[in-house]
Amino acid sequence: MEWTLHGAVKNETAYFTSGNKRLDKIQNRLELKPEAVIGSQWEFRSRFLGWYDAAMDVYADNTTDLTPGIKRHYRTYLASKEAYLMYMADSFDFRLGQQQIVWGETDGLRLLDIINPLDQREFILDDFLDSRIGLWAARLNYYADLNGVEHEFEFVLTPDARPAKFAPSGSRWAYAQSLPTGATSQRLLASKEPGWALGNMEYGFAWRSNLDGWDLSLNYFYGWRDTPNLSSQLEGTVLVTQARHLRMHTVGGSFANAFGALVLRGEAAVNLREGIDTNVLSYTASVVRKTTVNAALVAEYTKNNWVISSQVFIRHIAGAGGGSLTEDETSGFVTLRVATDFMNEKLKPEVLLLADWADGGWLMRPKASYEFSDAWVGTLGADIFAGSAGFFGQFAANDRIYTEIEWSF
Repeated sequence: MEWTLHGAVKNETAYFTSGNKRLDKIQNRLELKPEAVIGSQWEFRSRFLGWYDAAMDVYADNTTDLTPGIKRHYRTYLASKEAYLMYMADSFDFRLGQQQIVWGETDGLRLLDIINPLDQREFILDDFLDSRIGLWAARLNYYADLNGVEHEFEFVLTPDARPAKFAPSGSRWAYAQSLPTGATSQRLLASKEPGWALGNMEYGFAWRSNLDGWDLSLNYFYGWRDTPNLSSQLEGTVLVTQARHLRMHTVGGSFANAFGALVLRGEAAVNLREGIDTNVLSYTASVVRKTTVNAALVAEYTKNNWVISSQVFIRHIAGAGGGSLTEDETSGFVTLRVATDFMNEKLKPEVLLLADWADGGWLMRPKASYEFSDAWVGTLGADIFAGSAGFFGQFAANDRIYTEIEWSF
């Protein structure tokens, strides 16, 4: 058995430049990736991540966004992101253990990448590699040559169904909540979450191939919706709410092809019997089941050392009707990413813009990184929100600038 150890030490420091101006974080991180070669066909791979956020000890406790509970949530973090055994044969790979299983490739938002839930302690600002929650799973990838064309078949089975994690209530990264007319307070019942049980298993299948220059995939997944639906009922002036996770089927696929410097990509995910919240304050009617169609079209242009990528995301709720749903029948986002490099690829500036065309809010993420050496990288960036409500606008008082310095080994 031959062991290797790679990893990184990183500091991330961020400062809120709008709203209540203060440090958001002074996060000192350690990432470890132990790996082992076990014989000729077996390997062990893992990734562990932990940090201490010193910003939680800079300011005194308060009764709003820096309560003792919120500070405990952000002060320290320790998690196993992946830890699995992999068997590699001529025609298949088999992985068993804790994994991140990534389907689809879009910038900033997810469509097919639905297997691993996210830890949204910082909204969607963390890299997905860090915010994905590793799941215990069995995964088989089988490679076949059919009539001279290579095909990949992937099978996934996980008993480790988990919900997404969110910023604690009251923190600056918590989603906005408001009480309906007639309610003066809210009582939360214990949430209903999936757990380790035979009946709660999630499973999926994917096919990938290249046909006449087109990279194609078909995907199917039967699992639990990572984000909960809220069953609510008004009892007097008290809004009684219970978070519930519901199962749904997801059928989708993707395509990609290059036409010179232009690459066209697309993804689609149709969710069957997805839970959708309504404005009806009744346990039996506050959540309904609908079919939702989610699609993305991406155009990426690469010339010399410039990359310009634009995406259009559309979400449509089939048969919405009635006007009782808490989200629009049709909604979506547009994104624009521009990246380049200078000084022999040492200086890498880029900007990512994500705009919600249904609510009018947007998020701009400019940054520039500089490689001092193969091991040392520094980054300076900003997260700028705009809007008065909606997905991005609710964080309009959370503009921030940040620095990162990372040493890899």
